[in-house]
Amino acid sequence: MVEQNAKAPNVELVESWDPLSTTESDPELMLAAQRREITNILKSYTGYYDLFAELIQNALDAVDRRRREQPEKTTYQPEIRITINMKQPSVTVVDNGCGMDLQQFRQFTKPNLSYKDGAVTRGSKGVGATFLAYGFNYLAAATTRNSKTYSGLLENGRAWVEDKTQTIPRPKVDPVKAWDSSFDDIDCGSFMQVRLNGPKIRPKDLNWMGASTASQWIAILRATTALGGIYLGTTHPKIKIQVHVISVAGSSSTETMDRPEYIYPHTVLGKTADLREYLEDRKKRVAQNLDVSKVPAKFSQQNGIWGEWSGEEILSENSPINPRIHDDEKALIKELGLRLYCFVGFSTDLWDAYNDDKLKLRKGVRLLRGGLQLATRNMPQGMPILIPMTNNIGFQNLAHVIVHMDNAEPDLGRKGFQPEHTQLAGTLARAAVTAFRKFFDQMVRKSTGVPALQAQMKLEQWIDEQKEHEKKFPLTIKGKGLFAPTEELPIRSLPKVEQDVVALFNQMLSSGLVRGIQLLASSQYEQYDGLFRVDMQEPTSRYIRSETNPLGVEEELFAGSSSIKAGVAILEYKHNLDALVEEFQTGVKNVNDVKLAVVWEMGEKWREDFRILSYLDSDNVHHRPYHGLTHQFLHSTSGQSAFVAVVLSDLVNYLADPINEEARQKKMYADVIDLS
Repeated sequence: MVEQNAKAPNVELVESWDPLSTTESDPELMLAAQRREITNILKSYTGYYDLFAELIQNALDAVDRRRREQPEKTTYQPEIRITINMKQPSVTVVDNGCGMDLQQFRQFTKPNLSYKDGAVTRGSKGVGATFLAYGFNYLAAATTRNSKTYSGLLENGRAWVEDKTQTIPRPKVDPVKAWDSSFDDIDCGSFMQVRLNGPKIRPKDLNWMGASTASQWIAILRATTALGGIYLGTTHPKIKIQVHVISVAGSSSTETMDRPEYIYPHTVLGKTADLREYLEDRKKRVAQNLDVSKVPAKFSQQNGIWGEWSGEEILSENSPINPRIHDDEKALIKELGLRLYCFVGFSTDLWDAYNDDKLKLRKGVRLLRGGLQLATRNMPQGMPILIPMTNNIGFQNLAHVIVHMDNAEPDLGRKGFQPEHTQLAGTLARAAVTAFRKFFDQMVRKSTGVPALQAQMKLEQWIDEQKEHEKKFPLTIKGKGLFAPTEELPIRSLPKVEQDVVALFNQMLSSGLVRGIQLLASSQYEQYDGLFRVDMQEPTSRYIRSETNPLGVEEELFAGSSSIKAGVAILEYKHNLDALVEEFQTGVKNVNDVKLAVVWEMGEKWREDFRILSYLDSDNVHHRPYHGLTHQFLHSTSGQSAFVAVVLSDLVNYLADPINEEARQKKMYADVIDLS
């Protein structure tokens, strides 16, 4: 009890009161407070996938609850139906879960009110339904339970929240039949449909990913919502899931799943190996006194390596991850019930190949990509974040790490986790990628620039495909005076793989189209592809540029010398230069070691680290240091020379049409550093 201050005789004592009571509140103040509360909830939802995530996790929680409440003898089969109508546009989710009674149905959209039953659920803050009702302008809902069905339609929820003039009345639920035929045969469960109309909503339509089929959308939902169930170390629950999509053009497609499961990269990115199995195999070979430096075929030349560990396994003495953490973090790992999954691929081309070639999503969209995916309640939370690497920086984009925390809870509206949880996840992700880096060179195949998910073929299939490739993409290189004794190279089709690049370049050397380069060694098993030297001996006239020798050097190069020789250096072959640049970025290869790159095509990644001087531009040909070179690569920051290259596709184009190709070269590489 507070005593009255004698110096303030006008202070009046009042009875105690409840500051959270709403019975005596001013209605206008309450309405304004509710609007602010809902506005703050909506601000916490910033993702394009939040609409799907909230609808799906509510449905999954509903079927989980009904399964828990069912007697053991019942044969309940959980089912969720998702309809994405891109033409309307709308998203509908129907479940045969626990349903709602009348009181729950009338109040389920209220802020911070949850009817979860106390079990571990995907959502429990009571804001998801509020987001669906007031984050959009159309929410149709229906529920059936104990043979009673209720339904209603709430419209203009978002318009009311955003109304600054206070002229739009607070929307009410109209008790009309709000469901469609997808809900007709449900004996117990719920129907929710959100239509996308009006301003200020996210997403505005359903076209931003470039997906129009059920197979595409089911992949999107597996990567971004609870449909991508993350059950590391446990069994995925069986739930019949149907995804039905109506495209903008009106075409219809349907796909089904028998359980919610995340798109783990090792399941969709081709040939991969489990690091845990490799380490176990190595232990056995050590015990048998076998040579552990030789990697068994089943563990080598992989598209990627992966593994998963519990918190206890991470902290054990035999853990390959072995993170450097203090005692508080060790205790937090145990408290959170943490598990970790790690995948490291041979190239970021894997992400592009899956998104662009397999899923055929909009170019540049990476549904599956490198990064740290935080997860809890058996589902991903938000999109992947950057792995905080301090060394091996290039591996940030090659690795996909999932850190699942059983006992952590994201902030309001699917926002981030507590800072200490996110920091711990980042520390573990960094330790995992660093550990995988130790085995990367032994187990993962080299990036050569060929299609990342190209299937392995039988010999006969390969021969047949190569014949077909020759028909579709013929290649002829010929010209008077270019070759001796013939005027045409024997290779007959455009290079498809790195080996084709090697063959074409060797033919150019043996024919004399490219002169003065000697090959000393080549190997697909060492870190680099081969060794070469430059030896341009007399008669020097055969190396001088002329009309019939357009790849030659300027005569001044031989001033005062009868020959030009250079020491043995490293040569790299690639189909696409992107693969070599990526190996430089990840530290697999050192840019200071490589002196010559022979590739079929230039790619785009060179722009990240280099500038280019084109020797196919007549203004620059006096810089060509020896015969046959097409380009010089310069470090973009210092302007110093990095390596020289023969880009075969550019060379072929130049021989066929020198005027147009030179014009293209000038346009492409106009911003080169001035070497004069």
